[in-house]
This record gives sequence, C-alpha cells and structure tokens, in this order.
Amino acid sequence: MKLLGVTDDCLSVDELTLHLQQTAPFLDAIILREKSKTDAQLTDLITRLANSGFPLDKLIIHARPYVAGELNLRKVQLTGYGMSLRDALRKFPELQFGCSIHSMEEAKEATTEGADWLLHGHVFETKSKPGLPARGTEELFSIAKYSSIPVYAIGGIQPLHLPDLQRNGVAGVAVLSPMRSLKVLQSYRIGVVSNEEND
Repeated sequence: MKLLGVTDDCLSVDELTLHLQQTAPFLDAIILREKSKTDAQLTDLITRLANSGFPLDKLIIHARPYVAGELNLRKVQLTGYGMSLRDALRKFPELQFGCSIHSMEEAKEATTEGADWLLHGHVFETKSKPGLPARGTEELFSIAKYSSIPVYAIGGIQPLHLPDLQRNGVAGVAVLSPMRSLKVLQSYRIGVVSNEEND
C-alpha cells in the first residue's frame, strides 16, 4: 500500500522546501497542491528541491501539466474542474495523469479515457470538508474491485483504516493534515509497513 502526501498551500517556498525534504522519507509520493502559488514560485520550489538532491520522481504536480512538462516531471493530478483528461493527454502525451473522482461513473470514464490512477474521496469525515457528508467505503471498494488501474483514497483517513482499505483492493491513501506533523506522518508509515508485513 502506498502513502501519498498532499500539500496544503499554507507554507512559503522556503518553508515548503524544508518541509518536503523532511517528509519525503515517509512518503511514496507527494501531490504539490499549491493553488495560490504562481508558476514561477512552483518552478522555484522544484528547482530548489532538485538542487538539494530531492527525489523528484516522488512529485505529482496538481492541475498544471505545462509546469510538469517544462521541468521534466512525469506525473500530474487532474481536478474535476480544470483541464480534461482527454485534452491533457492530447497536449502532453509524455505525462502520466491521475484523476480525482467521486463516483463509479467518473471512475469508469477516467479509466476508459486513459487515466493512470484514480483518487477517490472524501472517504471519511474530515475538517477540510466541513458540512459535507463523507462518501464512505462501499463505493470506494467497488471502484477498487472494478478498476484496472490503482485507486487511492483521500479524506479523513486514519492509520486504523489502513488494513480494511488494503484488504479491499485500495492501492494507497493520500493524506493532507498528517503532513503537518512528522510524528503523525511517521505513524501512518508505520501503519503501512506493519499492514504489509501482516498481509
């Protein structure tokens, strides 16, 4: 099971550079979800990381395939409101794309159109989505069973959820709030490793 981190757009470029260097050892991939940062700021961040020896293959750029292409990164997470997967694949055939989905119908459409992975949520109640009901695991598990590509879960996921998610074919989890604490993030990594050893 993979552990993905999602940045929360709350840190400066200087702060985020250091934070990513500290959190990378615990994560299999990091979605750079920095909506307020300009393309130049994002480029500066990634250039700093590259110069520090950061494993750039762990980075997934959120919603900006043109930035990924310019920096020779290969992975982009598309949203439901930005560039369509079809357009992204046509304009950037060299890149790999994940799609954020919220239903079986969206999962089937994204898979048919050529997505490389799916991100489904929000699965459990989370403070980042106040007032919005959680989608739960039933449809997530159906999507994971149906899908021929990896399905990742996001939203309110705790270490105690990991065994059930893995048993039902979920390829990994993406976490946002735990990224703010190295100690908490380490507990997720321990949970992933322990779960794999007991599988």
